[in-house]
Amino acid sequence: MKSNNILKRLKHFFKRNAYAMAVSVCVILVLTMISITALTYYGDQGEEEKPSEPVTSTEVITFVSPIEGKEFSKGYAEDHLLEDKTSGFWQTHQALDYKAPEGTKVRAVYEGTVENVEHSMMDGTIITIKHSNNLKTVYKCLGEEALVSKGDTVKTGQEIGTVSSNLTEKADGPHLHFELYEKDKLVDPTAYFDQGGK
Repeated sequence: MKSNNILKRLKHFFKRNAYAMAVSVCVILVLTMISITALTYYGDQGEEEKPSEPVTSTEVITFVSPIEGKEFSKGYAEDHLLEDKTSGFWQTHQALDYKAPEGTKVRAVYEGTVENVEHSMMDGTIITIKHSNNLKTVYKCLGEEALVSKGDTVKTGQEIGTVSSNLTEKADGPHLHFELYEKDKLVDPTAYFDQGGK
């Protein structure tokens, strides 16, 4: 009998105060979340941020021409379109094309390490050289016989292959297709050929 009375009273208490209790629980939860957020935020603010050291390079890089007596058949075009004579399409051209007779010697524009030598049906032999300052140079449209191998260290001006023609730009005839990557992004190499270098 007593237990029934207690249960009834409890039931009546929770029924009468359910709203107030729900609001109280919500307020407690909100205050707890605000406290945790504030502690986390101000705790992070209290830690002294170490100033990042600027990455500077004093090395000035100046490229030599990959081909003696350079003559461009197509310049670098990232922000405008050039006609591709082979396909007839107008498109960007993120490279420099050097017109030269088949068999003309191609030189490394700067010292570095040969990252890859690959033979492509469309682009001929392709040589990629990794340099300092996060630079990579890519030489496409080379003859079948490469004069360097993967892992070789090359000097500025060292012969690495010869000019040929390729299927991708067949209508342009024999030429060297030269690309420059800076931090894995294609960029205009022109500034590196200036007397002051970059």
